[in-house]
Amino acid sequence: MPTAASVAAAAADNTSDADLENLSTSNFYLSMYESRWAILSCIGISLVLSLIYIKLMDWLAVYLAWITIVCVEIALCVCGYFSYAYAQNIIETDGGRNSYSASALCIASACWIAAALFYLVMFCNFKSLRVSIAIIETAADFFADTKRIIIMPMGYFTLWVCVFIFWLWGLTGVMSITDSEIVASSATLQTKNVNRSDGTNWMIAGMVLGMVWLSAFIMAANEFTVICAAISWYFSRKDIKDSDGIPGDADVMKGLWWTYRYHLGTLAFGSFILTVVWTVKTILEYIADLVADATGKNPCTECLVCCIKCCLDCFARFIRFLNQNAYIYCAVTSESFCPSALHAFLLMMKNASKFSFVEGIAGSFMFLAKMFVAILTTMIGYAILPPMTSPINVDPTLPCLWIFLFSYLVASSFISIFDISALTILQCYLFDLDISKHHNIDMKHVPATLLKFLAIHEEETKGKKVAENEAAQNLLEQ
Repeated sequence: MPTAASVAAAAADNTSDADLENLSTSNFYLSMYESRWAILSCIGISLVLSLIYIKLMDWLAVYLAWITIVCVEIALCVCGYFSYAYAQNIIETDGGRNSYSASALCIASACWIAAALFYLVMFCNFKSLRVSIAIIETAADFFADTKRIIIMPMGYFTLWVCVFIFWLWGLTGVMSITDSEIVASSATLQTKNVNRSDGTNWMIAGMVLGMVWLSAFIMAANEFTVICAAISWYFSRKDIKDSDGIPGDADVMKGLWWTYRYHLGTLAFGSFILTVVWTVKTILEYIADLVADATGKNPCTECLVCCIKCCLDCFARFIRFLNQNAYIYCAVTSESFCPSALHAFLLMMKNASKFSFVEGIAGSFMFLAKMFVAILTTMIGYAILPPMTSPINVDPTLPCLWIFLFSYLVASSFISIFDISALTILQCYLFDLDISKHHNIDMKHVPATLLKFLAIHEEETKGKKVAENEAAQNLLEQ
């Protein structure tokens, strides 16, 4: 049976350089086989870049937060300006308005309205914004103080890879089940056409859903371990100084023990809900695409389909966000999933601005970090691909695409810790605040970075009250 290695060896020995190039660029399997070491090397490079970016967030978290907010405002204004300039250019060129100029003017108006609303939201919720940025900076301190937490995504990512390989092996066996004769489709690549029965197709669908559920569960277990570590770090004693200069200590192994000893069913149920939502979303999007194709790409139908997809995506993101906060509430209170989800939802509604800012800013950090790691790794992969695949000239398109996907996945696995730890610290702070108010006690567990902000805010509040009292006293004297 010919293999990719034998094909490559025969090509290198028996063909000219031009034939080698034609063979490598037209054979997908040969290109991927020859690029295997470059792809594996880039996975390691993406891991190193992810760790470097995490360290940069520890140093520059507060500055990156303000830069992100300013960049969003500037981007909306600039986008509106260019849309307006484009519309004016069309009007001057054609001598009047048309559909393109009207669309550009609508985009410009929408961008400027969004910029104005964004500024008003920032201005009206400036205190919540500052608390959110302090929370994000505190999450960066948690990273710096708990470097061993990086082991968790590495371990769970390795577990997922092993599960996926085992699942792929089983899926290959199920996909080869047939009651009829197997017909070879390519003697060179050893591919065959298999006519499967309905029962086999249902088995394949069940295996796919099972893998999605397992993936969601592994992701939830990773997040829950980080959540428990962040909770133990927040509520640890801050009067004991550490060698790293950051008070507090996290118990990562306790989070791992709690995950599989007390909350296995909670994580399984939450990941099952997420699997159902993702499945329904995929089916409805597929039906919407069929409807759009059946109407001959009607603009109204396509617009309606886009709106439906947007609503489905928003709903799926909301369930994902609610799951994360339910896990946090469950870790703090040890309640089951459904009560935790309800109480977490009420807590989010009560502190909507804080949750929005923390999730929005942390989400921006995550997106920028993942794109930075993926793009830089792909550029490095493009540079190292020719020397690592010599003497065969491999078309870099497909290997670079796989390098981008793998590096994005690796970056997502590691940098997602930042998002979930920021949400966890926010909930811990809100719990601590409510307890201190109801029992009239001091907040003794607040981390130093967040405590510094609260002290500054308290001084500003006292200064405002003193100024108001003095102004009222002057009015009474007059």
